[in-house]
Amino acid sequence: MTFGVYIHVPLCRRRCAYCDFTSYVATPEAGGRVAAGLLRELELGPPVRGRTLYVGGGTPNILGAGDLGDLIARTRDRFRIPSGAEVSTESNPCANSGIGYFEALLRAGLTRLSVGFQSFDPGELRMLGRLHRSTDTGIFANARRAGVRSVSMDLMYGLPGQKPEVFQRSLEAALSLGVDHMSLYALKLEPSTPLGRAVERGELPPPDPDAAADMYYASLDRLEAEGFRQYELSNFARPGHRCRHNERYWEAGPFIGLGPSAVSDDGTVRRRNTPDLEAWLGAVNRGGLPDGEEERPTERERRMEMAMLALRTRDGLRGKGFRERWGVDVTEAFPALAGHLAAGRVELTPGSIPGEDRWRIAREHQLIADRILSDLAD
Repeated sequence: MTFGVYIHVPLCRRRCAYCDFTSYVATPEAGGRVAAGLLRELELGPPVRGRTLYVGGGTPNILGAGDLGDLIARTRDRFRIPSGAEVSTESNPCANSGIGYFEALLRAGLTRLSVGFQSFDPGELRMLGRLHRSTDTGIFANARRAGVRSVSMDLMYGLPGQKPEVFQRSLEAALSLGVDHMSLYALKLEPSTPLGRAVERGELPPPDPDAAADMYYASLDRLEAEGFRQYELSNFARPGHRCRHNERYWEAGPFIGLGPSAVSDDGTVRRRNTPDLEAWLGAVNRGGLPDGEEERPTERERRMEMAMLALRTRDGLRGKGFRERWGVDVTEAFPALAGHLAAGRVELTPGSIPGEDRWRIAREHQLIADRILSDLAD
């Protein structure tokens, strides 16, 4: 059994207005402390075999090339991640992004870069609390010149007051940079965030779901015309550039998480580290596993998770694989699927081999995926 390995770097220069992830504003000494803590935690768990590595945040490229490169190299060694396996890091344009920086990460094993750009519109960037400008695109050229072979970009749609034509301009700007992968995320307003509170106070208009739907479906057509293929509701890739690490989650495979709030799951026990940075540092510096919460999902819960994750992908939920793993047919486990199939909200694609049928959410109903999936849980 091989694991996806995730490392959480919980540091940012400033928290974005929409963010409710575990992150802390970095102090001058914080990067070194976090990098050292992650290296200590790395040695505490079992040295299982890794399949992919993903460094997320926060802002991983707030760390220096030495710290982040050492972390990547030692993680690959600890978990015996094969040479050439996918090794990704998230980055923000306003942090370390020079050619030399990426060359150092490539020597450590980096193969893939994911840049959180979010928008090319100056007003939207200010509203989101982003530190970079729409013209700060040098990170893409520098990554290419250094030799990074796969580059991804995140964009957000469904923002308060956002016009479809403005999002379309951001999408065109992203495509002009020659990226290999796009992640398009609908804004989820969290009441605890500055952006959520601004909407609640009436300072900003609430997101318009009809406009968001227009943006989403126009993007599907535009990306397909440019050679991208959708492989999950929010993710699109040119051939050979899917994110293999994220596919591990959608396949309900095992994974290990390091850092504050990171989650590990070996298929039996699921564990979440404490999100408290100082508590996490204190534990790993004492040589012990960080505090956290553990749970053992039931077979029914595992079965549900597998189905809900697979249905979000365009490969879909494979009937044969589900039956072999759980000893029950998809339709027996989830009677609500029949109604969604009859209504055209879910598609069933027969396989060339008996039993190789696949279920997936129909394209025109992708934006109500959460509603469909919640019916399965009921």
